[in-house]
Parts: sequence; structure tokens; C-alpha cells
Amino acid sequence: MKKFLILLVSLCFGGFASAQLSPSSQISLLTCAPGEAVYAKFGHSAIRIYDPEMHIDVVFHYGIFDYNTEWFIPKFVKGETDYEVGVMPTNYFLAEYKQRGSSVYEQVLALNEAQRNQLYTDLWINYEPENRKYRYNFVFDNCATRPYHMILNTLDAPVLCSYSTDVTYRDIIGQYVGYHNWTRFGIDLVIGAEADRKTGNEGAISFPLYLKDQMAASWIQVTTDTIVPLVAQTNTLVNAAPKAVENTPFLLSPLVILSLLLCLGGFLTYYDWRRKRYSAWFDVLLFGSVGLLGIIVFYLMCFSLHPLVHANWNLLWVNPFLVIFAIFAPMKWCAKATKHMAYYVLILLLASLATTAFAPQLFHVANLPIILLLILRTIFYIRKPIITHG
Repeated sequence: MKKFLILLVSLCFGGFASAQLSPSSQISLLTCAPGEAVYAKFGHSAIRIYDPEMHIDVVFHYGIFDYNTEWFIPKFVKGETDYEVGVMPTNYFLAEYKQRGSSVYEQVLALNEAQRNQLYTDLWINYEPENRKYRYNFVFDNCATRPYHMILNTLDAPVLCSYSTDVTYRDIIGQYVGYHNWTRFGIDLVIGAEADRKTGNEGAISFPLYLKDQMAASWIQVTTDTIVPLVAQTNTLVNAAPKAVENTPFLLSPLVILSLLLCLGGFLTYYDWRRKRYSAWFDVLLFGSVGLLGIIVFYLMCFSLHPLVHANWNLLWVNPFLVIFAIFAPMKWCAKATKHMAYYVLILLLASLATTAFAPQLFHVANLPIILLLILRTIFYIRKPIITHG
């Protein structure tokens, strides 16, 4: 089906590829507001070619990917996902975002006729089958950075920019996904200290709405004494109500749920102490689950090509070693060796608690109750008055 669509597009627009744009043509940067789907939460960017004389009105964008690609999920996790350049009629593109309920903003660029024709030619060269695919990178090479660099590479004059931003990657992510929800908790778990450095202007263009603001604050230096705005005109092509940031009900938020788990674990620990029992099943589930998360964090930190997931201090408490501890904790025949493991686990957990004060990484507040629960159960395991296992 995908090959058929590519062939259909090629047949429909193939004649446009060799065409020259007329003096009345326009080239615009389109910015699409965030949508509800996870992959759409940060918005989208595209380039529109509009020429009423040549009857051309198409959009080039760099956001096509195929879920049906072999081993898509493992490749995506590792950062080996290939995206493609797509081209489609503008009315189809706008209809899709209107259906999603996302606004689309147009910034008509102040390019001269030669620059417009050069950019138009470059886009079609980019769309050639041998050039169409590119290795997607969430921060450094995505649907926003590609249009930006295509536009700047067309200009034969310096671009001045009065735009500046003083935010980190984690700040921007929070603006789009919120904070007190499970999506943000998961993101904060897998991204590391690199996410807490300032983006600067070059980093901010990875996010379409930031790119839009930066383009609006840019000028082309035509001569030594003359500058003109890069954006000649701004239009709203689709006007929709802004999407509310994901809001998990308070009672279902990570902080509340994990605090309740801490209370449950504290009650169970007290009950075990009074009854002189050890509920091994609870520690198997608790340490095993956290350890499995640790395997994911460790894999991303050491092997993934994604940016921002390296140097992750969460690995101190979300540690793959906890899986081994969970396996051996219920076994009486290796109680002495397992107790040595428990001391090692306790050191890791106490270190993770201390790092919240000095590590160059911001942590989600919901980490605290689960770390405290792990510490509580580890201390209880070391000092447990075992008579029977529960």
C-alpha cells in the first residue's frame, strides 16, 4: 500500500519537479500545533510551495515513518528509526490537522525568485528515492530541523536573529507533556543529565513552536546597511482550540499512587515484623519490577543512539542488579550471600537519595516514595527476624 501511494504521488507531482516557479510564487514555513498522540505532542513543521500561476500548492514535510517496518519497536528504542520526506497537496495536509484539532500557522518567507526556485529544486532532490530517507533524531535531526536547514541553505546572505531562550530540554518537554502524569514520569526516568543543559537557539529549533518564534525574530542581511524580516507575512490556516496538557487525575498521579504503595509497603513491613514473618512475594514483585525498568534504562544509557538518555543518575535506584536480588531474596539456602547483596542494594539506594541534592540532573518528585520503600524493604530484609517466609 505504501509503495502504491509513493507511486501515485510521483505520478501526480512528477511534472512539478522540473517546473520553474513564477514571480507570484510563495514559500512558507508551516507550523502545526501539538496533537494528542504521543508522537504528535511536540507539533510538526513543513514547507509549503504555493504558485497560483503554475497551479502548484504542495507541502513537503519530514515526518513520515512506517509502523510496519520490520523490528520497528526495537529500532525505535535504540534510535535507529528511519523517517522519510513526504509531499502532498496542501489541502490534504491541512485537512488532516483540522481533523486532529490542531492549529496550523503559516510564515511566508521573504525569499527572492531565485532563492524560491533553488529551494523548490532542492526539496525535489531531497524527495528522490535515494535521498528520501534519513536517520531520525529526536533533538538534532527531525521534522523541524530539516526544514530549517533547507531554508537557511538556500539563503545567500547572513541571517540575524534577536531570539534567545534560556530553557533546558527538560523544561521544553515539560511544557508539552506536563508534569504530574505518567508520561512525564516515564520520560524523566529514561532521560539523563544531558536533558538539563540549556538548549540555546540551535537546540530549541528542534521543537516546531520554538522554531516558529525564532523565524519570526530573524532578519536577512541583504546589504551591509539593509536587513529585511525573514518572515514577510504570517497567516493562520487552521484555527483550533489549544490542546490542554495531559492532566492525570490527582488521585491517579504517580506521586499519589507511589505514595500509597509506600504506605502499603510500610504497613506490610510492620505486620511482618510483628508476626515474625517475611513476605518474600512482595519483595520479588517490588525489586523485580524496578530491576526490569533498570534494564531498560541501562540499555538506553549504554546502547541507544537517542540523545538525552545518557549519564542517567536514575540508574542508581532503577538498577538491573535488583532483578538478581529479587530472584535470590526468597531462597533460604543462599541467605548469607543474599544479605551481602542487600547491603550493596542499600548503598545504591542511599546514594540515589543523596544525589537528589547535588547531581546535575532533575528528578521526578514521584521517585522519592518508591526509593524510600525500596530502602525500607532492604533494611527489613537485612534485620528481619525470620521464622517463616510468607
